Amino acid sequence: MLCSVRLWAGLLLLFSSVGHSAEVSALMPRVADYTLISWAEGFPGNLPEAPWHRLVQTGTYAFVLNTETLEVPHFGPLADVGGYEAAVLDRSRPWEGLPPATLGLRMTVDGKDYRCTRGGEWSRYAGPRLIESGRFFQRGDVTGLVFEAEDGARLNVEARFETAAWSERLAMILSARPGVKAITAGEASFGRVRGGFGLDGTNHLEIPHARELDPEKFTLELWAFVPADYQASERVSPWLVCKNRNEVVEGNFGLMLARDGLKARMNIGGGKDNAVTLGVSTKVSVRIDAWNHLAMSYDGDVLRLYLNGASAGETKIGKQRVPGRDGLAIGRRQDGSGDGYHFRGVVDEVRIYDRALTLGELRQHYNAPEVERPRLKPVGEWTFDSAGTASMTKAREPWKVESMEITLSTTKSELKQVSKEPADGEGWQSVALALDPVGFAKAEHSLVRVRANEVATGEGRPVEHDPALGWHRVNLDGIGPIVPEGQAAPSNDAIERVRLVLSNPTDQVETARLMFEKTQRGIRQRLGTPITGVSAMLRDREGNPTGIPVQLSKNWHNDVEGGVYRGQWFHGISQVQLPAKAEVELELTIAYGHWGGVAAASHAQLCLIGWGSNQLWDQSALGAWGESICYEPDQAQAECAITDVRPLMVRSMGSGKPWGWTANVGGGDFFRFFDPAGGRVFPGGMRTAYARQGPCLTEVTYAGQIGDGIRHQATVSLGRSDDLIRGTYRLRMEVTEAMDFSRFVLFQIGADTYNSTTERKMAVGNETGVLKEWDTQWGGNVYRTEPMECRGRVPWISLHEGVARDNAQGGAIANRGIVIRAWKARLGGKDAAPWVAERGLSRGKADSSTLDLVPPPGVTRLEPGDFIEATLEHVLLPQFAEDYYGPNEALRSALTKDGNTWRMIERESVGNDREVTVVKGALESLHPAISLATEEDVAEFTLKGGLGYVPITFTGLGRPDGFTLVVDGQPLNQGVHGKDFWQTDYDAATKTWSLTFNVAMGGTASKRIALSSE
Repeated sequence: MLCSVRLWAGLLLLFSSVGHSAEVSALMPRVADYTLISWAEGFPGNLPEAPWHRLVQTGTYAFVLNTETLEVPHFGPLADVGGYEAAVLDRSRPWEGLPPATLGLRMTVDGKDYRCTRGGEWSRYAGPRLIESGRFFQRGDVTGLVFEAEDGARLNVEARFETAAWSERLAMILSARPGVKAITAGEASFGRVRGGFGLDGTNHLEIPHARELDPEKFTLELWAFVPADYQASERVSPWLVCKNRNEVVEGNFGLMLARDGLKARMNIGGGKDNAVTLGVSTKVSVRIDAWNHLAMSYDGDVLRLYLNGASAGETKIGKQRVPGRDGLAIGRRQDGSGDGYHFRGVVDEVRIYDRALTLGELRQHYNAPEVERPRLKPVGEWTFDSAGTASMTKAREPWKVESMEITLSTTKSELKQVSKEPADGEGWQSVALALDPVGFAKAEHSLVRVRANEVATGEGRPVEHDPALGWHRVNLDGIGPIVPEGQAAPSNDAIERVRLVLSNPTDQVETARLMFEKTQRGIRQRLGTPITGVSAMLRDREGNPTGIPVQLSKNWHNDVEGGVYRGQWFHGISQVQLPAKAEVELELTIAYGHWGGVAAASHAQLCLIGWGSNQLWDQSALGAWGESICYEPDQAQAECAITDVRPLMVRSMGSGKPWGWTANVGGGDFFRFFDPAGGRVFPGGMRTAYARQGPCLTEVTYAGQIGDGIRHQATVSLGRSDDLIRGTYRLRMEVTEAMDFSRFVLFQIGADTYNSTTERKMAVGNETGVLKEWDTQWGGNVYRTEPMECRGRVPWISLHEGVARDNAQGGAIANRGIVIRAWKARLGGKDAAPWVAERGLSRGKADSSTLDLVPPPGVTRLEPGDFIEATLEHVLLPQFAEDYYGPNEALRSALTKDGNTWRMIERESVGNDREVTVVKGALESLHPAISLATEEDVAEFTLKGGLGYVPITFTGLGRPDGFTLVVDGQPLNQGVHGKDFWQTDYDAATKTWSLTFNVAMGGTASKRIALSSE
């Protein structure tokens, strides 16, 4: 064993040698090492005819779960399904031929057996949820499980069923705890200080009118326990306290919980025009499943709102209040009309004072509600049962779990896992069944050993093997960022480094499955919003990136309804193949804002469990200062594929300072199709392949179908740079059956269902200049211009003179634009150029316009054989030079001269028009990266044109290291910490590597660039 370890360590020292590619290859992912998760027929929330069939497909097996019934209609091994990206694009549905399996979930509680009969329905926080997703690992659950006994009795339980899938491993986990008791109506409920008043959504407390309850100046305060289902009616928002009928009646005042937060309402003068609504204007929000201290006051001049001991908003009214003559209702709107506006929850310590209390006085009540304050005498007070019970949480059922069981059966065999560890209390209890889906046997316990040490200090990191999830969890909380010598902390150039030693003591190849974890308090980088821009990579002991992918999943949302997965966390997930008797040393490197001194590009899956919706949402970022472009392929929330979009290095929201979250100018979509009757046909069967996740270049493909006749895909990329957000989209569409349509948008900036800014002007042009500029016409949901053909070699479309629709937090916005870098299409059976039109959009109370790429005029039917192959740039342009604080002086100079005009997108179109003359190698693409296939690990070319930092990728390399990029005869070294400025990726099918660099260019300048072998 010792000799084998020493030999392998010696081989690692030769990582950079030409002849060692075979040993390096032994660590890399195999062709079948991938997982995919999708809705088999499309997301049923948008496609009502589609079943709730969640599909997990890997390179070796498929597993389909009906999340409503918890049936398994298809399960088993797959053969010859191809590699990762091929599987994403494949529409042959190989899983359909697999037989069903039978899943059984059982619990024995207090001597009685219960069986799971169904899963919870999808809602904002419940039902089928996606936890983490990427190349190697898919993790999802179903909440709201229903357990019933043979006699029909239902168990009050909070339970979820979780699946965790690797390419050759599947784990199923049942977790449960006692369900909460329903809130007891009336004074039998728990309270904040003693007993409270329970409101079940049908009852309320009515207080007759009394003169002293309606002072001209007043304070209303109360405690409210707000559960997740506080809204008794789906149609209307509940009132907590309401005096004098309703909001349009003279003298009305009270507190209500609207969908967008706490509101104080008051009416002086009667009628709708005199109804005042004051919402929360700060970042504080009502806590769910917790007590909240709420208050409003009026001093004869200013209406104020308070939440949990803090000022939450105020508005000047300046009128003398006229008291009303109607009663006071606690738990609903006082007039009781319509749906009643009932609140579901608990209220306590309700008081009315005949003056406006100060923030200090209210804060005392919030901090110590049990303390009596005789000097503050309310004119009305309701404190309920003095002998009642105070509780900060809902009570749970007092039952005892005796056993939990998971079984999975096929026609040939059955696997079962039983947990018989009796447990009392309210905590989660679990049972897990981990299996090899190909051999249909229980998964073996991993014998791999993992050690981790922080490079800067040598301190060991906690490592724990999880037999259910199959990974070694490496906790990285508290690691201090390494700041370059001479720089002060915090720094955008800071990185984190962790030394890993992976050991395989067995006589066969083993897979080391790794999860690098940071939790709520684990990120010590203090500049910007670092979790938004994490780039993680595995490097060899010499600092060379190996090309072993690290899957990126994260969450930063904290709604309590999210349960155990809410809160801020980062998971970097990878797997390494370990030869027999091998010990391998690697380094995990994490970059935030910069990689090699330039803003790093990243693309990660963002878990939405702490936010809501719970389906796939991806977040790409340039730097670590907030989102750049977000994508939602199943369109579960915004009904469009491109959601939040934010400019780079401009004044941030709120403070206006640098390195902060910038304003949203989002909305966009690919292939937006409407049937002849005008109904939207949503994309179905969407799958995602993460080919590159940064830090020099990202590449992620979203592929699916529309109806039965259209296959489509969008490959999105973001490149490391110092100037602009350039989302590069390579679009492809194939038509297999005739499809009639009333409207078909090939690409859209600003979406029908999501548009965060409005522009006063649009323009169309090409390399010769502007062809047409016009004033936009917002609203109407109709096309405002006739379609215009995009002519020229590099057509462009500008949306400029933008104004924010909803930018209460301030910060600089950006103008938007499109550059068409490549276009080839056949539509309606004929060759087709790109055409564009402005469409006026009315949504809610706001009007704006979108810019649509559309088929040629007169085409209303797609024919078999029609197609689109296009490359588009989605560009975010700062409006003014004073908005931009980044280092790119050429951009700043251009903004000074041409800011907020179409000339900025023209500059992008012409300046980033790349001309390549190849000396050695083969040109594969110009955008998003200049990609060259190498010849015998060597390539050379001349580049003319390019703005910012241009990504350059060399493919077909026989090893991942031992190369130098030479620019105009000089070796390129952008390193800040050493070898920290390029990206390596691996192709498992060809067993070759690619290297990506980013080279600073200046528009018309030419540079000679070569990749040389050391």
